[in-house]
Amino acid sequence: MLNLDPMEAIYSFVERAYVRLQAGDVLVRCMDEDNSAPLQKWVEGLLLAGPVSLDALREIKAEVTETKARSMKEVRQISTNFEGQLEEYGLRLGDLKKTAWLVKLTPLKFSRLLQAQGVSDEQTQRNCLHQLNEAHKQLNQVYIQLGLLEEIEGYLEDWLWGLVYQSAHQVQAEAYRTLRA
Repeated sequence: MLNLDPMEAIYSFVERAYVRLQAGDVLVRCMDEDNSAPLQKWVEGLLLAGPVSLDALREIKAEVTETKARSMKEVRQISTNFEGQLEEYGLRLGDLKKTAWLVKLTPLKFSRLLQAQGVSDEQTQRNCLHQLNEAHKQLNQVYIQLGLLEEIEGYLEDWLWGLVYQSAHQVQAEAYRTLRA
């Protein structure tokens, strides 16, 4: 039966928003420490409540998914910014702009590209190589965070499946007890 109590809906919304806010804070802490332990500790506390924490885990996973999407947007932004910096020097990337092009662009390949496009001034080459190095540093940090988010997402999915299984068996056991009574 559908619960149509407006106050119940408001409480549910506020509770979900609070869990998402907490999840965001814990994720920031995990990324600052480059470790999933803070989130794991928090989730383990939630798991003590059993299947009733299923909704909270779903909200945490949704926050992780949203954070991953923001990180992927950041990867695209780093690439776009680097491309814009190169355009200031009149450089075009042409066929290099494919999936993960910036990650695969080594200093040697980039130097060859600069020379092929007529950039012979040493200072300009150094500036461009410096910008490549900075873009690589930024990407590396984002990819480390994405790896951590993938690890956290897998951890949450494992627990979600476990709680779904436990919840299904509790419902089944209650139905069995009701039939026997």
